[in-house]
Amino acid sequence: MRNRLVKEGNLGKYLAYAFGEIIIVVVGILLALYLNNWNQKMTDKKLEIQYYQSMNNQLKEDLDIIIGEINYNQDYLNQFFYAKNLLLLKDKSKIDTLGKIAINMVRFSDFRRKSNIYQTLINSGEIIKINNYKITERLQGLEETYTYINRLEENHLSIIISQIIPEIRQRIQFDPLKVENPGSLFEYQFRNNFDILMILMLEKSEIYKRAKDEIGSIIELIEQQLNN
Repeated sequence: MRNRLVKEGNLGKYLAYAFGEIIIVVVGILLALYLNNWNQKMTDKKLEIQYYQSMNNQLKEDLDIIIGEINYNQDYLNQFFYAKNLLLLKDKSKIDTLGKIAINMVRFSDFRRKSNIYQTLINSGEIIKINNYKITERLQGLEETYTYINRLEENHLSIIISQIIPEIRQRIQFDPLKVENPGSLFEYQFRNNFDILMILMLEKSEIYKRAKDEIGSIIELIEQQLNN
């Protein structure tokens, strides 16, 4: 067609025809780019949904674990409060009970989540796929809470190893369980150990509950996102 128009000397029609071809090519390119962009958005959306589902599953596991740690920590905290009261009353009729509770001073709650999809997304750069910034901001806050929890638990373990175990070994026979020096349990030095542990465990209780609330709020946001 172009050759015929050139031979006929019809420059205007030739230019119109050439321009039309250019328009068709441009439209084709734009359409291809649009379809490619649309396909990429759909792929990213599916991937984002998968990430939300993974986060949701992990957070629910974390929630179950943290609730277990709350209960575990509270059970022993209640025992220590009871023992502290016996010590203050100098109730020596409960010396065997005190011995059993003293042995439990080596026990402590230790929160360990199973996985960390948020940190994985950060390290891989895939965090940009998450478009709900409220979710990413709260996940970041939760990471800071988790870090604080782990530091408290490390401190707890350190106190048990450096202070509690040596104190117990001086006063109690482990197997069979027997309080070797009953009077020493009522000394203020030993009572101080209960105070140290209870202060730390009360702080752990507060931070566990904060983590529990943060997890619940993030799960709610994610489920809203999944239902949209």
